Amino acid sequence: MKITIPNLPQTIETILTLESSFDRRSQTIGQWVDEHRGYIRDNARMVNSHARNHDISILSIFIRDLLVRNIVGEGGQRLYDAFCETVTRKEDLKTENYRKVLTKARYRWGVPVGSAVMSAVVKYFRDDLQWNWSVYFDQAERCREENFPDDQLLRIKHIKFKVRDLALSNFNPNYAAFDLHVTRVVARIGLLAYGWDVTSDNTVEIGTNPSDNKNYLFLHKLFLRMSDLCEAKFSPVDLDRIFWHLGRSKCGATTECDTCPIQKTCLTGEKRASNKQIQRTADRRR
Repeated sequence: MKITIPNLPQTIETILTLESSFDRRSQTIGQWVDEHRGYIRDNARMVNSHARNHDISILSIFIRDLLVRNIVGEGGQRLYDAFCETVTRKEDLKTENYRKVLTKARYRWGVPVGSAVMSAVVKYFRDDLQWNWSVYFDQAERCREENFPDDQLLRIKHIKFKVRDLALSNFNPNYAAFDLHVTRVVARIGLLAYGWDVTSDNTVEIGTNPSDNKNYLFLHKLFLRMSDLCEAKFSPVDLDRIFWHLGRSKCGATTECDTCPIQKTCLTGEKRASNKQIQRTADRRR
């Protein structure tokens, strides 16, 4: 079978029309993407306003995502709600309140672990940066190609690229938190081939395991490359959400290739169609 790498912009445009359900709501994948773009714009306005009354709101988003820890079944919304109920002003940023939040949210990794992370994050943004969010986000933008490896948050125990990028993805569209569900979809379609030449140094290694730092950095560079190939019409975080929703609607653990609109260009869809044709031909000859 002749292998042709899918045309990326055409593939993306086709996927956008699919319906996807999440959080008891259904809409097209394009609408899910637009919704998150609006969320990023709103958050960016908070940062750019430099208003001190927004500090706790920005911090609450970071706390929620940095404490998710590997994005494995944690109740992020529950934690966020508990934080917003308990911490309403800067005077509330105390260890006893962190413990109260985590207990209320039934934090699965334990109150001592979560409290230590919260204390370290608050210390960085409050004491080290003096709530100057622009300093942090400007540095993240300047270092987007390398995935901001010198971020001080990454020196905090239990904070790694994935949760840090999840937090950043709410403010900067060049960062996305890759998980196995997304990378599985990208690999099935055949889009990993677009990243064959991004491994210019030994910190990057082609692969689909987000838990491996070298694989993760490859995925970050791959999504930046794919964004460029779409002429920046879709950011890395757009692409991450597109493939995540495709996984929910058609390309999960059990694929639905027969009803997927990209089956004729997706490498997996093409292979399955070819195998079915071979089987039909063999059946006719019996």
